[in-house]
Amino acid sequence: METGDLDALKRVGDQFIAFEWETGNISSSHRAVNKLLLAMQETNTLGSFLVVPSNKFKKFLTDRIGNIGELKPYFPLWKNIPSISGALRIIEVEHDEESTDVPRIPKGTDGRALF
Repeated sequence: METGDLDALKRVGDQFIAFEWETGNISSSHRAVNKLLLAMQETNTLGSFLVVPSNKFKKFLTDRIGNIGELKPYFPLWKNIPSISGALRIIEVEHDEESTDVPRIPKGTDGRALF
């Protein structure tokens, strides 16, 4: 596969489970889904998972991180991809709670590495 490494790939007998954890922008999220779908087409993949933040959680992360709200409109498209025998699941993660009693984590410069 020429799309780059997956975050995790677990062998289950003669099949695989693929895993991507989203930490980039929405374009990165789409690349992650494409990598998972391609892996499912080219290998004996039982299932694939992409983990993304919820809409409520995204405001605490770096600006423009890929999230469930931006991906949902594409679900009908991905459901109709031919030649996929496994299941693609997108898992939405949520934070446990909010508190003003803890120090804030400063936001960075959004991918612009300034030294």
